[in-house]
Amino acid sequence: MGKSGAADFHNPKQGCFMSTKVTIECAAQHEALVRRALALAEEMEQLALTAPDGEVFDACEYAVIEKGRKLQAHLLGEAVAQRIQAAEKKGRRCASASVVGRKKTAGPKNAD
Repeated sequence: MGKSGAADFHNPKQGCFMSTKVTIECAAQHEALVRRALALAEEMEQLALTAPDGEVFDACEYAVIEKGRKLQAHLLGEAVAQRIQAAEKKGRRCASASVVGRKKTAGPKNAD
């Protein structure tokens, strides 16, 4: 899967801004995570540009904490779900039970 993120820079020779793109590859199972992280980064950039003077840090901090918690919760949920799925696929583990000593397990016989 190839995904792109863009960065702008000024090219003094041409007198204009140019955009560069980087292509990354990741496992398909991580596509949604990569997209969410990129969207969060883009949202933070936009928020920093549009927040009122003197409120940029507070606005960005609040947004990154809230969105970051949601992203972390999603990551945690996915990791736990994968572990459960792997355990179910593997089957229940059998554990050996040790015996301390021989004991009689049958009750007393009735003399009827």
